[in-house]
Amino acid sequence: MFREPLQYLVVVMFVGIDIGTSSVKVALVNDYGEVVKEYNTSIDLLIPEQGAAEHNLLEIYRAVFNGVKTVVKGFENRVEALSLSSYLHGVALLGKSMDPLTNIYTHLDTRAGRYQYLVEEMGREVYERTGCPQIFVYPLTKLLWLRDAMKIGRDTKVSFVKDYIIYRFTGSWVLDYGVASGTGLLNIRSLRWDSYVLGISGVDEDMLPQLVEGAKILDYISIPELGLDKVALVPGSFDGALQNIGYSVYEDRAVLNLGSTAVIRILKKDIVVDRDKEMRFFCYYAADGYRVIGAASNNGMTFLEWVRRNIAGDRDWGELSREVVNVKPCSEGVVVFPFIGGERFPYRDPYLRFTVLGIGINHEKKHIVKASFEGVGYILKTIIKALEENNIRLLELHCGGGGCRVGELLKTISNICCKNIVVYEENIAKMASIYGTTVIALKALGYINNIDSAKIEIIDRGRVDTIKPREDLCKTYSKCYELFEELLKKIRQVYRYTYYST
Repeated sequence: MFREPLQYLVVVMFVGIDIGTSSVKVALVNDYGEVVKEYNTSIDLLIPEQGAAEHNLLEIYRAVFNGVKTVVKGFENRVEALSLSSYLHGVALLGKSMDPLTNIYTHLDTRAGRYQYLVEEMGREVYERTGCPQIFVYPLTKLLWLRDAMKIGRDTKVSFVKDYIIYRFTGSWVLDYGVASGTGLLNIRSLRWDSYVLGISGVDEDMLPQLVEGAKILDYISIPELGLDKVALVPGSFDGALQNIGYSVYEDRAVLNLGSTAVIRILKKDIVVDRDKEMRFFCYYAADGYRVIGAASNNGMTFLEWVRRNIAGDRDWGELSREVVNVKPCSEGVVVFPFIGGERFPYRDPYLRFTVLGIGINHEKKHIVKASFEGVGYILKTIIKALEENNIRLLELHCGGGGCRVGELLKTISNICCKNIVVYEENIAKMASIYGTTVIALKALGYINNIDSAKIEIIDRGRVDTIKPREDLCKTYSKCYELFEELLKKIRQVYRYTYYST
């Protein structure tokens, strides 16, 4: 049940739609926070050439449509709202009639990487305006690349995935502030498309969707094919923000997401950008006046899964956790720099690569695995350090993503960052963004006054553990972290020199 009880006799339902980078999830959630029905289908990642990483926009729409059709069957007259979540940084081009001209270029697509350097000299100005440091994952660099490739015409429209889905359902071409803030084109203060950044991109404002608050009803829609009549369409926000909202994690508590990437996110009403010239974290809009502040490392479980397959003999995480528990902190002198895919935050360095230092004849594979856990932990500590240097205090981390099931990894991160980590049941963790869409729908429909006044009891009951750091290991890892930082400065120089000399 939510903290503010709903006053009606008939149980109503909310449909949450979560468009992720690897799958589309759709769930029917009742007002007790229970998932009544669920639909989940994978999304194909298309790689037509080196550096490409694309999604088919029509495939995503079909998945969303089929998902809604599946979960509402038998409950059509109880559905009160559809609320949406989607991933950030994807961009596609549409024609004059709103037909897709291209696939979606996702944040994994590196073909526009060289355009990062065209905007880096304006990076601070762009960062102050948008909350987005200039790195290739943002649509701005992709738009420059597409413009040079002559793919953007005067009648071209620029889509960020969710706006296309909303258009197909409603006929209105709109985008919520949350997803828009992850494009690098939205002014984080005025919540309007930023004229300065649009001038850099060469895209006019009329080529972009209209901006709306995601926690308000866009329209009441009827979809006869789905048996839905006069259902509220609530635009929602992006998946990361909605994970925090679903967990009801605000202010000095943060979400630690250990999915393909490793992310730390907090929700605050304040706009905070990094005072440091390195611009080590982002600041996006979420919903209902909240901002999301944090950083996402490329090297989360994608990196650790690579280590598990290619170094640890493809053994399961349970076996590896039991093996590395006997490895001393700091891995007996082995240091791993876990940059299998370059880095976006907090270092923003595409040249970084996976590096192992300190291997001796006395070391085994388990030392590399434990040092890999520590490497990810050190990146997260750097993010926390950057936030704390900007007067953002974090008391505890709430875990989401597949990495939350790797017990020794969580213990290592807890001891390195010296923070409590709250762990949830797997079924709760995987649905956190869906729960967030439900809270947004409740706010839009007027059942609650603010998103922070809703709390889903099923999530509280789904807490299975709180991992607490050991004081002695916090001190040990503090010294090892200093060594990691010092060595990383030298490693960065080596790889940057190698790049420019080849």
